[in-house]
Amino acid sequence: MDLERILSGGKNLVRTGWMQRGVPPSVGETVAQHSWEAGILAYYISKKLKEKGVNVSPEKAVAIAVFHDIGESLLGDLPKWATDRLPQKEEIEKEAIKQLGLGEELFEEYKNRSLEGQIAKLSEMLATYLQAKRYLRQGYDVKEIMETYFSVLQEMKRRSPFNLIENQIDFLINDLIK
Repeated sequence: MDLERILSGGKNLVRTGWMQRGVPPSVGETVAQHSWEAGILAYYISKKLKEKGVNVSPEKAVAIAVFHDIGESLLGDLPKWATDRLPQKEEIEKEAIKQLGLGEELFEEYKNRSLEGQIAKLSEMLATYLQAKRYLRQGYDVKEIMETYFSVLQEMKRRSPFNLIENQIDFLINDLIK
C-alpha cells in the first residue's frame, strides 16, 4: 500500500477543470478538499434519507464519497474533455487504485451504484456545483460547469429515493450558497 502517496496526492492535486477556467492553482480546490466536501454532503443526505425510513448506511456513503477520486492520487485529475473520450477510463482508475492498495471495494460500489454509491455520486456532483458557485462569486468564469451540474442535479433529485428529500436537495442547490 502506498499510503503516503494517497494522503499527499489528493491534498496537493488541484482539480484540473477549475484551472482550465482561469482559477489559479493557489486558489484551486484540491482533490482532497473536493472529496472531503462530498463526504460531508453524503452524510447529510444519508441522514435525511434515514429520517424518511430509507435503509442506508451514512458511514458507508461517507467512505465511498471520500474515496471516489482516490485513483487520482496516482493518475492525476483528468479534465472532463479527456474522460469523455477515454472508453477505458474506468479500467485505468481501477488499475491505479489497485496499485495504490486501498479503496478498491469502495470504488466498485461507487461505480456499481449501490444506494450508498448513488449518494456518493450525488454528493460529488453537489460538491462540484457548490464550488462552482463559490468561484462564480469570486469572478471566475465557471458558468458552463454550473449549468452542466445544475441540470444533472435536477434530474438526480427526482429519482428514487432522492425524491423523498427533494426539498433538502433544493436547499443545498439553491440556498446553501447565495
